[in-house]
Amino acid sequence: MFKQEKWSFTGGSGTEYFFEIKKKSSTLPASGGIFIFSYTHPRGHLAGFEAHPLYIGQTENLNKALSTPTQLKCITDECWNCNYILLADDEQTRRNCVQDLLKNYQTPC
Repeated sequence: MFKQEKWSFTGGSGTEYFFEIKKKSSTLPASGGIFIFSYTHPRGHLAGFEAHPLYIGQTENLNKALSTPTQLKCITDECWNCNYILLADDEQTRRNCVQDLLKNYQTPC
């Protein structure tokens, strides 16, 4: 879907976080991380893509959390078409990242 492999999201603190872009059908690692369910679409001819975070969360097991999302109805209604992941084993690091990102992004789900 996308040739680009990484995407950056900036938190309210100004910190830039670099996430891997994954298809909804991708097999993900069974490790901890931050995830963003997103609607990502082209902005126009040669203008690249635009990402609209639908939900930002964290988990100790990305594979399990993303294979059966509890927000499925909402993210599907909002045209969910890809996932962004950032590996992080430490729970406090994950929580801090999610809180920082939520300061900068209003998510509908």
